[in-house]
Amino acid sequence: MREITREMENMEPDGAMFDLLATVDLDGLCTDQLVTLAILARKIRSACEWAELAILKRVDDTTELAMAIREPEQSVARRKEASEGLDVLPRLAEQLRRGELDFGRFNAVRERVRHLDRPEQVAEVEDALVGVAAGLNRTQLCRRTTGLVAKADPEGYETRCQKAAKERRVEFSPLPDGMAKLSWILPATDAHRLFQQICVDAKGLPKGDRTTDQKRSDVLMDRVLGKNRDFTVRTYVTVSLETLLGLTNDPGQLAGYGPISADTARELAMHGPWRGILLDEYRHATAISTDTYRPTALMKEFTRAQSGGMCTVPGCNRPIQEHDHIRPWPQGNTTPANLQGLCSRHHHVKHDNYRVTRDTDGTTHWTTPSGRQYSTQPTRH
Repeated sequence: MREITREMENMEPDGAMFDLLATVDLDGLCTDQLVTLAILARKIRSACEWAELAILKRVDDTTELAMAIREPEQSVARRKEASEGLDVLPRLAEQLRRGELDFGRFNAVRERVRHLDRPEQVAEVEDALVGVAAGLNRTQLCRRTTGLVAKADPEGYETRCQKAAKERRVEFSPLPDGMAKLSWILPATDAHRLFQQICVDAKGLPKGDRTTDQKRSDVLMDRVLGKNRDFTVRTYVTVSLETLLGLTNDPGQLAGYGPISADTARELAMHGPWRGILLDEYRHATAISTDTYRPTALMKEFTRAQSGGMCTVPGCNRPIQEHDHIRPWPQGNTTPANLQGLCSRHHHVKHDNYRVTRDTDGTTHWTTPSGRQYSTQPTRH
């Protein structure tokens, strides 16, 4: 059997890589080799997705193709529409072909730039993404792209946000076993505030047999029935002074969600306390320090601003639940440079057998037990 090494992870997908995956005996492989094979499998899949898009570009009769592959024609038509991204985003499409991006991330960018009218606006967005897209998960890439689109076309973004707000609705879908699903589509700021409050309500319930999800469902029903009307959570929005004063229409950043329209950010800023945030040369938030172990409430706010309100572990989309000293206290000070926001699971994982360091520009590096290193960067404002 061909030796499986990490160097293979930098190779372009080809027939030999496919043959290896199709014939390899997985039994007896170590964890590091299995991780390598998982990466190779995703590379092959991405290359196949690129090939399918390239084929769909050249197929005119989607009816015949839908019959051949046993798929609804609407699904084939949507996939064919996605193939337009090969021409619109040629450099990201090349990353898809090389297995550096998967279809989900590539198509997420395409869906967000399709509203831009001028090719130079699309090129501006792709310029900013081509060097970082492969290192971002889908949620992170969606947020980054949305912010770039808003900056490239601020007036158009404001118009689309206002139009989208008119599409708010509630939908009912039946499920098996006596259950049903309610889908509520509403402005992100309202949805985020409500979900945060539901989490707080659920956390305040006594321990029992109910799971966290069950508690959230129950407290939401209580609120719908009017049993609890007070809101106690804060909504954290970061917005530039220029946008706040109306000099620009750059988007604000809603912690835990991502970019929101300038008008929405300004409206939120008028209904709550303000904090001035100093930015360093990298446009990352900096703040005060403390001599105590526990970070102050103000420092926690800065930590949320630094990370956009999300866990700083590469690939994690959970909101911040706990704050961690990168270098353990008291050897490490309680300062923004030494603090990171994590979800509960990754806070515990970090203290098990993972090592974390942070560069002066705010880039955080996680080293796994097998010696692999993954990095994440702070939010730029």
